Amino acid sequence: MKKTKKPNNGFIYAASVNKKFLSGAVYSAISLKEYYPDAHITLFTIKEWVTDDLYDIFDNIVFEDVPNNKRTKLWALSKTPYDTTIYLDADTEIQHEDICLLFDQFKNDADIMITKIRPYSGKISEFPGGNLTDHCGMFVYKKNDKTIQFMEEWYARYLRQESGEWQWDTNLYPEELRPWDQWTYWWLQNKTNYSIKREFLDDDARWNFINTYREDETDKPIVVYHHTIRV
Repeated sequence: MKKTKKPNNGFIYAASVNKKFLSGAVYSAISLKEYYPDAHITLFTIKEWVTDDLYDIFDNIVFEDVPNNKRTKLWALSKTPYDTTIYLDADTEIQHEDICLLFDQFKNDADIMITKIRPYSGKISEFPGGNLTDHCGMFVYKKNDKTIQFMEEWYARYLRQESGEWQWDTNLYPEELRPWDQWTYWWLQNKTNYSIKREFLDDDARWNFINTYREDETDKPIVVYHHTIRV
């Protein structure tokens, strides 16, 4: 009898700049393993931080050529070893066994499944030229040519954004958007040909419950709780 090949699904974390993010990723991955022992997990981090004990938690660690940037996560996204990937911020905590069900949430041929920003919870969401709708701290995406190209451009454009090389009409898009990778994502999705097909997760708050959300955002058990790492 021929065995059915298991899907190549996995989770990725990124940790750089401050070791608090490595500690956070370790804590989050341990909580993930508690509720999903068979999870495949890859960590992207800088070489100087890699120790043998990390391999007890992460079954794959990428450190060669990893940039020590506050948005190393964007560099890592296109280099996922998985066909379907769940990206998790380092300040997340898994709180329910339904985490394994996230891989089955794709609908309408989407490339990425993501959660919605709550304007009352974010630093900035509305501006004269539009509004940020997608929260980029947890999402599920497929590895295909279009999506990987999007991820590569996300990092490349963010570097231009961070350095000040990329300028825009600040009457429509305030300068205070500059630090945020969610702004880069919004621009690519709404103003370029790099856009990929996005759908929102059903009952999305339980999949990415930010610590400033109101309790009534979901009536089901929270799966991913999003803390804030202070640096």
